[in-house]
Amino acid sequence: MDHERTARIAKLQAAMDAQDIDAVFIYSPVNRNYFTGLTTSNGLLLVERAGEPIFYTDFRYLEVAHRVLRGMEIRKFGPTAEQLAVYAKMAAGWKHVGYEGTLAVAQFLPLQETLKNVKWVSVSTLISGIRGIKSAREIDAIRRSAEANSALFAELTETFRPGMSELEMLRHFRTIMASRGLTESFSPIICAGTNAVECHHQPDETILQPNSELLIDMGVMVDDYCSDMTRTVFCGTPTKRFKEIFDIVLEANQSVIRAVRPGVRCCDMDKLSRDVIGRYGYGEYYDHALGHSVGLEIHEMPSFSRVCETVLEPGMVITVEPGIYIPGDTGVRIEDLIVVTETGCEVLTRNTPHEVVIA
Repeated sequence: MDHERTARIAKLQAAMDAQDIDAVFIYSPVNRNYFTGLTTSNGLLLVERAGEPIFYTDFRYLEVAHRVLRGMEIRKFGPTAEQLAVYAKMAAGWKHVGYEGTLAVAQFLPLQETLKNVKWVSVSTLISGIRGIKSAREIDAIRRSAEANSALFAELTETFRPGMSELEMLRHFRTIMASRGLTESFSPIICAGTNAVECHHQPDETILQPNSELLIDMGVMVDDYCSDMTRTVFCGTPTKRFKEIFDIVLEANQSVIRAVRPGVRCCDMDKLSRDVIGRYGYGEYYDHALGHSVGLEIHEMPSFSRVCETVLEPGMVITVEPGIYIPGDTGVRIEDLIVVTETGCEVLTRNTPHEVVIA
């Protein structure tokens, strides 16, 4: 296990000690990957407050685990009853045990039944807090992912034309993406015309018409790390109505980016974007959060939302994506990906202009 992942385990154990948590069961593949660097379809990382973690897996991954992992004990899963008995023996001195909020009921209930004398504590927020501050290596991967996403977007806008359906554009996206050796970080949102008023519209047979808008929300992965970007483009000369809504959304986007800095609360950034849009009378048409963190997963914590009081720190990577969606009329979202720096933020999607027109 490299120095960075050793440091992550140390941070987790320090947080466990501060919260009086004796052990944590980590089952989710993404968290196992984060703390070990190893991706397997089956495994458990069991971390106690002190000492070496234990990585459990089945015979399919034992060889690679022994080859790759350092600084932890590697064990093979036994039959269920025997495995639970092992946990019961280990738990003799445990009082508080952490579990992930995403843990399946089928996994949690046997643990709860076996470890009857412990108090179970969700560690989702604890782990999210550790993952929320990206290392220089993580930021580099996300930066390269954003650059690859921007280059892909540029090629797509040379390809998309009126007369194509949303599904046809989606097929073009995936063909060109594959030709570049990339994979998507989420299923792209492609909205032609008034479909742009649906925040998470699923591409269908709707045809992109001349002199209409096109909303594209897309991201790719590089070295396991995601990117995310939205642009609302226009096919032809933008109408006065589209330009009005677009300019308001862009003002909200840029106001937040200028205001981001360490020490500012996430909820205050969300409020700032709503204040801008509200001043123009469109507040009721903006009802999703301003943004979310991005990393190994496309949606991480913290978030730019009304309820997130997390204070920004250098290394946090978050989207800034205000939008206005007026049913039957116009929908515009402009999303940039930023990383918080010591003095403000770096815009990772800066290579893609905000105003894009398709001929």
